[in-house]
Amino acid sequence: MASVNSITFDQASYDVGAMITATVNYSPDAVTTPAPQTFTLTANLTDGSGNVVATNTAPFTVQAPAGAAESLAVSDDGNRTWSAVADPGVQGDGSLSQAWSATA
Repeated sequence: MASVNSITFDQASYDVGAMITATVNYSPDAVTTPAPQTFTLTANLTDGSGNVVATNTAPFTVQAPAGAAESLAVSDDGNRTWSAVADPGVQGDGSLSQAWSATA
C-alpha cells in the first residue's frame, strides 16, 4: 500500500524570503529496480575574451529509480510554489526520498 512516511524540514522556522527545504520520504505501490544513468560533466576554462582555452570531461553515474506507479507533489496552505530539488533517491528500505524547496 502506498504511503507518505515522513516529512522533515532543514530548519525549525524561517525568515520571510528564506529558502524552505523539505524532504519527503514515501513508498509508492510499486518501485522498479534502480536504473543507473551515466552523464558527462564538462569543465571549460575561458580567457578574458570568452575563448575556451582548456577543457576536460568526466563521467558520473546517478542511481535513479526506473519508475513508480505514482508521482509525488507537495503544496502548503500559504500558496507557495514548491519545486523538486532533485529526482527521488532510493533508500535502503526501498522507499523513495525527495527534497523540495519554496521561498518563505
